[in-house]
Amino acid sequence: MIAMSLLHFVVLGMDAMPLMGGWASGALWTMAHWEPVISQPQPLLANNAAFHATLGSFAGPMLVFGALVVWMDRRGIVPPAFLGWGLGAWALIASLVMEPSGYPLGLIPAVLLIMASRRGQRVQKSARA
Repeated sequence: MIAMSLLHFVVLGMDAMPLMGGWASGALWTMAHWEPVISQPQPLLANNAAFHATLGSFAGPMLVFGALVVWMDRRGIVPPAFLGWGLGAWALIASLVMEPSGYPLGLIPAVLLIMASRRGQRVQKSARA
């Protein structure tokens, strides 16, 4: 999850670089965002798309989420299965809406989280017995 987040920022960030100067000067601070998307001016749409593909994307929370899972693992805390199921549902739905995309890659950590949770439950049951 950490690697996917960083890759997302780097790859899509390269495309957004020319627009980031405008973001720093307040180009995204406009009420025009609340207008219907179809009527927004093209420069605003390009800025919105680039922002939501980088800083405003799920890559930031996914980076923190991945760091949390690593932190839990290093302390012997088994992540609950619902984390994997939730991530997997999001990745699957997003994949069905938009292809080709990187969304199917989200299924990899989802499956690994579910497997880790199940393995952790078996270990805990064995320790109790």
